[in-house]
Amino acid sequence: MKDAVQGAVLFFTLLFVASISEADELSQVLQSHFSQDAEASFIRYESVEQNTLDEFGVQKYLVMDFNTPLASQIDLQQSIHVICSRVLADRALIRRLSDQGYDMISVSFDRQSQYDCL
Repeated sequence: MKDAVQGAVLFFTLLFVASISEADELSQVLQSHFSQDAEASFIRYESVEQNTLDEFGVQKYLVMDFNTPLASQIDLQQSIHVICSRVLADRALIRRLSDQGYDMISVSFDRQSQYDCL
């Protein structure tokens, strides 16, 4: 019984460490895409799951948070386009996100709004 409990604790500990490592690695990949960008600074990403009313049940979003000084709505649209284009052009990243169950990618510059890439 003691071995079973120790085995279960070890399993869940390794699973937790693996998920933290995967999250840190994804953050590093996203950071590398935007490290040279003066227009928008990558802050972090969040995984958000939203229930749907169709047969799919749940949609999983990758929401990338950025800090950017915006002068106008045109600048905002340009920043969204540049950010989304960089992520969507990286086929390995898109494949990885798909394998992790992400259905949508979004960009956010504040806590009130997000803009979908796909």
